[in-house]
Amino acid sequence: SVAIVGGGLVGCLLAVYLRKHGFKVAIFEARSDPRAAMEVGRSINLVITSRGLHALTSVSPELAQKVMDVTTRVDGRTLHQSSGETVYQAYGPTSSYCNFSVSRWELNKVLLNAAEEAGCDIYFSHPLAHIDIPNSTLYFYLFDKNESQLYQKSVIANHIFGADGGGSRCRQALKGLLYNEGNVPNVSDVSQPLGYGYKELSMPSHAETGDYLVHRDSLHIWPRGSHFLMGLANLDGSFTMTFYMHEQGDISFDQLKTREQVEAFFAEYYSDAAALMPTIVDDFMANPVGFLGTVFVQPWSFENKFTLAGDAAHAFTPFFGQGCNCGFEDVSILHEILTAHRRSQARIMGCGDDSEVAPSALDMANILKEYYNSRKPNTDAIANMALENFEEMMSKTADKRFLLEKDIELLLSDRHPGVYVSRYALITHSLLPYRLCKGVGEVQTSILNELSENVIDIKDVDLVKADTLINEKLIPYLNENGIKPERCHYTSHYYEPKTTNETSAASIKKCYHIQTTTLHFFPLF
Repeated sequence: SVAIVGGGLVGCLLAVYLRKHGFKVAIFEARSDPRAAMEVGRSINLVITSRGLHALTSVSPELAQKVMDVTTRVDGRTLHQSSGETVYQAYGPTSSYCNFSVSRWELNKVLLNAAEEAGCDIYFSHPLAHIDIPNSTLYFYLFDKNESQLYQKSVIANHIFGADGGGSRCRQALKGLLYNEGNVPNVSDVSQPLGYGYKELSMPSHAETGDYLVHRDSLHIWPRGSHFLMGLANLDGSFTMTFYMHEQGDISFDQLKTREQVEAFFAEYYSDAAALMPTIVDDFMANPVGFLGTVFVQPWSFENKFTLAGDAAHAFTPFFGQGCNCGFEDVSILHEILTAHRRSQARIMGCGDDSEVAPSALDMANILKEYYNSRKPNTDAIANMALENFEEMMSKTADKRFLLEKDIELLLSDRHPGVYVSRYALITHSLLPYRLCKGVGEVQTSILNELSENVIDIKDVDLVKADTLINEKLIPYLNENGIKPERCHYTSHYYEPKTTNETSAASIKKCYHIQTTTLHFFPLF
């Protein structure tokens, strides 16, 4: 039997996968059933990319379709400059390079239904009080309405998975256990606050037509130096807006305490967006400041009894749009490891089919160790890349050399297809391990720095030098790490190009407030 602490996105998908492997699964979720009422006020819309698509499709094409039915397609970014100019940055040279925006609440509903349909037991309003990892026991303090008193409930399982998010109580319990054991090397649990927080805001659909007020198929960003506003479309014509800012300081959440201060601030920095957000002050005053930070923890598991997954193991900032995708990839990698071990055990047992191998016959201690060794270097890599991306979004999007280097990157991608694939495309449109994406990106950065030195215009780039640098730096790295062109792109029918170029500059100008549009191809998020 398996007990999963946390009925969020990763916990539900993990439950579905484990049911496919024959485990009896129970999910324990602290919240009441989120399907009963829409959750608002503290959520960032998510994007589904290749790794999330792969994990969903590997469960079943039907589940993937149910998820995709509640998404909206995102083909690029629109930057809204303080001057009033807008800059559109496509995710790639064709509309097949896209992501998919989804409400966390909508996605959680689909996955909870999938877990129930797979035969999982789900217990809501079960906040974890304590976990005894060596004895595989969970403890909950629940309220008995009939007796008007608290009572203790204990649950014993063969294996416990902690999927209870960035503030994981399961992780805290593992840390305490391993420190008390004293003989486990390299135990660490480091939380690095970013110093920034976020608030959820909203942009409604057009009052009369129900249409989107800004271009539906873009991730919209209003960069303003030390703070910025971001928006992703919902199915109903609205946008979920997220505002990022220092928690403390001269320009910070700490300084915006009254309605008058909030109204004046957005009128000064975001007048174009605020004009389309009639409840902006109400939303700001009502919604809490969300925490942003990165968690680095090791190890994730204890013997065959316990392991962490998703944000509980590796919470990181949302600035690469990979939190959900990384968590889903945890699950799909565990699935691959379980499948390999079941096949190996079937051969040992002389079974004709690995479906005859019961979960009790699997060496879960080694499986969980292999899972950790596979995922840890990659989750560390994407966490660090997300921090790098945050710096780029905050300070480099208006830098002329940075813009030039991104134009050079597009030129190199066209000139060396399958060889020069941008770090962004590798992360969002392939299954290449994150650590290798990071390594490729570091080589590419060194190439771009050399090519942009003392260059002002793209036409002045030394293409002979570019070819030489790719042959001398990039190709050797690709060869050393077995990175072939087919590993650099994930194929899915959801990525099929649109029949019309709906993301052209002309179509974007149809939006209500956009005046001028410059086209670039260099996404950051």
